[in-house]
Order: sequence, then C-alpha cells, then structure tokens
Amino acid sequence: MKILLVDDTDLFLDLERSYLDRSSFIISTAQSGPEAISAIRSKRPTLVILDLLMPGMDGDEVCRKIKSDPLTNTIPIIMVSSDQDPELRERCYSAGCDAFVPKPLKRDDLLDAIEKTIVIAKRRFPRIPTHLLSDVRHDGKDRQLWIHTISKGGIFLEADPAPLVMARLDVIFSLPGVEEKISAQVKVKWQGTVRENSPFGVGCQFTEIDDRLAEIIGNYVNEKLAAVGSLKGFA
Repeated sequence: MKILLVDDTDLFLDLERSYLDRSSFIISTAQSGPEAISAIRSKRPTLVILDLLMPGMDGDEVCRKIKSDPLTNTIPIIMVSSDQDPELRERCYSAGCDAFVPKPLKRDDLLDAIEKTIVIAKRRFPRIPTHLLSDVRHDGKDRQLWIHTISKGGIFLEADPAPLVMARLDVIFSLPGVEEKISAQVKVKWQGTVRENSPFGVGCQFTEIDDRLAEIIGNYVNEKLAAVGSLKGFA
C-alpha cells in the first residue's frame, strides 16, 4: 500500500512514519499543499494522511482540489488536526475527507482509521458520464438539476448555488431505457467540478435507496462500460 504523509513539521512526519513502520506500507512525504497535490497526481498513492493547518495552503484546500479532480477523487484522505476546536474537525469533513484523526496522534487511532478508510474505498463503484435531468427537493424547495456522472454509489449534480456539504437531498430521475423512475435520498460529500472547465456542482452519495433500484443503476452503468470496453475517458 502506498501512503503519502503530508505535514509541514518533520516531527509529525517522523511520528507517523514510526506508526506505519511495516513492510506492507510504502511511505512518501510532502511538506506543503502544492507539493502534496503534485505528489498525489503523479504517484497516485493508495491513501493520503493530510494535516489540516499548513502555511500557504491548508489541508482542507488540498482535499477539495483532490476530491474535485476526476483523476484523483477516489483516493481516500485521512485528515489530521487538533480535536479541541470543533470547527477544525468540521473544516476537514466539509472538504470531503474520508476520515478524521485528532492530534495528539495515537498509533491505534491512526491504524483504525486507515483500516476503515481502505475498506470503504474498496466498496466504491465505477461511474460514467451522463446528462440526465432530475427533480431535487432540498429544505422544502424543488429544483431541476442535471446529473453529469452516475454510479451505483452516487451522482454528481450540477448546482450553482450548490447545497452545503453534508446536506441531504431527495432526488428523482429516469434512466434511458428504464421505465421505472429512480427515487433516492443522497448526501452531499463535496463541492467542485468533475473536470476542468466543467459545470460547478456537488458530488453526492446515495444514503437511502431501494436495493432493487440500486441494482438497476449498477446494471445500467455496467452495460455502458461494457459497450465501450474500457474505463478510459470516463469521469
């Protein structure tokens, strides 16, 4: 497993290295936000452990950039910060991180977060680009929003202004060739764009959906992938 450690302080990098001293981990490091983004895009680590507060570019900005890039947004990110201020933890989750570990770091807390995060990451689903109009209800208000990518696990909705991260939306839409409408509740996981110069919106995870409807979506995605024979070119 390739793990990228990101912290501007040598002391914390050394501490994290000592906690992860095992043959199955290949460790690399970065000490700034721009350096981290470059390393993530070039090395494609299995996991990133990212400090929140850094000079120049904080970890939450790094996290948003990585989670809004279709080439890197499936890489799990564990963010690290002091747990004394609830706003700091909220900043991490609002940026779209997959897990949070408080400082001062404890070995068992870090290893537990890695184990849980990797399990979640393995459950992620392939997604395909699409252009489907959906009916969305949020805070008692109805909107029609375009779905630009879809997977068995969630959708990307074009939305500006966009719902806040962690907001829950009720969504109804139809798939081409499928008579039954898809009705589900989703949770906003991140804000941004699917690719450069594409519409702004929100990445959403299905939280309440009938298993049968989820299978219909999964079959639809798989059929489209089989038709092109490759994942290349899909967001």
